[in-house]
Amino acid sequence: MKGRDVVLGLLNTKSRSGYEIKEIVEDQLAYFFDASIGMIYPTLRNLEKEGKIQKTRVYQTDKPNKNVYTITDSGKKEFAQYLKSPIAQDIYKSDCLMRLYLGTELSDKEITHLIQQELKHKQELLQHLQDSYQDWQSKGMNKRQKITLDYGIATYKAAINALESAKQDLQP
Repeated sequence: MKGRDVVLGLLNTKSRSGYEIKEIVEDQLAYFFDASIGMIYPTLRNLEKEGKIQKTRVYQTDKPNKNVYTITDSGKKEFAQYLKSPIAQDIYKSDCLMRLYLGTELSDKEITHLIQQELKHKQELLQHLQDSYQDWQSKGMNKRQKITLDYGIATYKAAINALESAKQDLQP
């Protein structure tokens, strides 16, 4: 999955400003899509140059003017091809797991501290998803989006269980 696929997908549901896309990426997609926020505007410019999206300038009286982007037929075709393409293998990166794997020189106390840090981080991420649930539902979360939220919650719960078990294994 590329940033352009995400941008096209978000525009496929409705026209949006770059800021609205940024908000969705940061708030709703961040737990399963690792994108730098800096990719959004260059991607919008490239998609516009390629004719995949169109930009409309919206003039506002009490706010700065904004650009609203709309997907074109060409963009819809590209997005449809992405949806029907084979699913890419997930890439999972974890600094904590790498340190645990390679940290043969660390004491059990140091390893326990690493696990505790990661446990706290995962609990915070889980809490964020759980807290966001009602908000996202009020914004019109559909069944497919709910599946991704439930998947994220289940993933964090599983990670928390594994870390708690590992912490117990290190107890004297």
